[in-house]
Amino acid sequence: MDRRRRGNSAQRRRQPRGPKAPDDDRFWRRLHDALGQHAGEPHSPDDLWAAVCAREGQPTEGADIRRARSTFDATLNQATKRGQRFLREGPRIRLRPRQDIEAATSARQRWQTRLDGSDGPDELLLEVLRCQLFEASLEAWPEAWTLLEGERLLAWDAFNLNEALLAWARRASGLRFRDDAPHVAHLLHAAGAAGPRDLIEARLRQRARLGENPFPEAWQPHLVESTGTLGEVDGDAEVAAGRTDLRHLPFVTIDPHDAKDFDDAVCLTDQGAVLWVAIADVASYVRLDTPLDRAARARATSVYLPHAVLPMLPPRLADDLCSLRADVDRRAMVLELRLDGHAVVECVPHEAIVRVTANRSYDEVLERGDVADLLALASGMREGDLRLELHQAELRPRLREEQGINVEIKRPNEATAMIETFMVAANAAVGELLGEAGAPVPWRCHLPPDRVEVEALNARLHALDVDIELPMPSHRTAGQSSAEELSDLLAGWAGNITVESEEPAVEEDHRSEVIDPEARQAMLNALRQAQHAASELTGATRRVVDQSLFQLMQRASYTATNTGHFGLDLNAYAHFTSPIRRYPDLIAHRQLKALMRKEPWPHRAEDMEALAAHCGERGWAAKRLEWEAVDQAFALHLSGTTTDTWPARVVALRTPFVHLDLNDDGALHGRLHLNALSKQRRLHIDDHGLVVESEDDAEPLLRLGARYPCRLRGLDLWTGKLDLAPAGHRPRNP
Repeated sequence: MDRRRRGNSAQRRRQPRGPKAPDDDRFWRRLHDALGQHAGEPHSPDDLWAAVCAREGQPTEGADIRRARSTFDATLNQATKRGQRFLREGPRIRLRPRQDIEAATSARQRWQTRLDGSDGPDELLLEVLRCQLFEASLEAWPEAWTLLEGERLLAWDAFNLNEALLAWARRASGLRFRDDAPHVAHLLHAAGAAGPRDLIEARLRQRARLGENPFPEAWQPHLVESTGTLGEVDGDAEVAAGRTDLRHLPFVTIDPHDAKDFDDAVCLTDQGAVLWVAIADVASYVRLDTPLDRAARARATSVYLPHAVLPMLPPRLADDLCSLRADVDRRAMVLELRLDGHAVVECVPHEAIVRVTANRSYDEVLERGDVADLLALASGMREGDLRLELHQAELRPRLREEQGINVEIKRPNEATAMIETFMVAANAAVGELLGEAGAPVPWRCHLPPDRVEVEALNARLHALDVDIELPMPSHRTAGQSSAEELSDLLAGWAGNITVESEEPAVEEDHRSEVIDPEARQAMLNALRQAQHAASELTGATRRVVDQSLFQLMQRASYTATNTGHFGLDLNAYAHFTSPIRRYPDLIAHRQLKALMRKEPWPHRAEDMEALAAHCGERGWAAKRLEWEAVDQAFALHLSGTTTDTWPARVVALRTPFVHLDLNDDGALHGRLHLNALSKQRRLHIDDHGLVVESEDDAEPLLRLGARYPCRLRGLDLWTGKLDLAPAGHRPRNP
């Protein structure tokens, strides 16, 4: 090869690519030499430039000099921002002394050596990791965490002390998560430097800073103080002021064993002809548009976490005055539900005073057997209902200070079904009362399944050779013809174009936009028949159909327009039974009081759309927080156990993940990436989400519904994610 050409090539290779970062050290030396004995004094940028020009014998003016000055200023500005060799003191700049530079350089080398090693964390590293994870202010960080004594210097040249520590934490933890937080949380928890409560609360604070947690940890002190001065209920005085005295009725509350707020109580009288449902009268304490009301509205819901409750109301109300505790007088909104057999035929509301006889848990009432009449009524009310029964187990970890984390699996039983039945009946009765009166209400609505989803499910069932086919759901309203439904559907596709009808206008009422009951019941009946048909299947196929029907359901929402509740087969449904923990229920209470007193509606129709949307958003935000906190608490629980394998079942296949029900009971879920199944083969999921296939194998590698034991490879103690891997053998069908 020609030598000249080789030389040119070598020269081209030596040329830098792209902009080169300023060399602080060389720049410092140049200025230090130019300033001489004045190097330790602060100088203005003009003084520094003049010193450089004088040192190098260059003029300070001219076109070329102006370009050089611009480069000089940019370099000086960047070096000053880094705060390493150049320090800004107001408008002036000081060069760092040589001895400080040598000390920082030496400290950097020591820390690099320390953090490149494999030693475990000492007390200082644990304290710094805790400050990083909990996002403590710099004032709270240990003074020793610096590259220069007496100053918070955390970076020198390309070395960053915090980043180096996080890189060390990722290596030391042995985990595979991408984010830094799981590695830091693991090290802190393993060393006893952060307990479960610390980690859960720190994660909640982080989500608040990210705008994902709109729920304050505590109530404003002035509101706590003002509600704390409220006196006990004087039942006799309340009755004298006009409340109905129902203290003679044998009300009982039935809740989870660890419940603190009792907002509903029930009893049965008149030989089973009247069901009484008492709900705490929160509206009598929380007046509309007061500071207390605005704070409760901002929260819109209580949040139930493994270690605490973030209540919608201050403690004096939530846990005391509005809680239907036994043997004390309490204000209540009571529904007198008159029955014909098992059907509610009339609802009479009362502003009352009640005295609950007992606070019982679900398990307790089943063991004692003293509410047999209530259980029988609830069972009878459910007979013949077309509502869907789609219950799954629920994971409920609870943080106990002395015992650590206690994990329960909550499963529906006869007692929970009874209370759910009575609360649905009460909500439906209030919905009809308020709807008939034309009250603006945040309706709790639930739409039928989406047509596209039904088509996909039918295709999946066909691919499984299952003889079940669901009809297409109808969204037509009562009295609407199929042609009008199609017209509305096409108008929606075309951008909500209004199609004028020649039919005379019909006066609207609260059922005008409700899905046609016959169409709703036809779809519900088809779904129940599908459930029954699935119950006769066996093994994996049955689980696939059950899970598919569960996933077909849409999420309920709050809306200003009533469209009915598909899943409950109701024309009008409004939340009323939990005003301690849900703001929509408090709205319904106020509207019902206005109806009873013949007063104007306190909540106006023009405000309802925004209120419904706000309550829905807050409710969904609360659910996301609760789900992650449960996952996090369970991961913390697992970190102290020997559990590392599960007899999992595949419940969904969605590229690129295999979703698993770890205990095959609906309580605990995890997922595997397709890459975990095979590193050598390219895998994909078929169009129906039924199988995982490889281009090399004729037989599917994995089927939906199959048993697929998996093992725990790592725990994310920050967000609760589980790092799962196959247990070591191929999946099997039961």
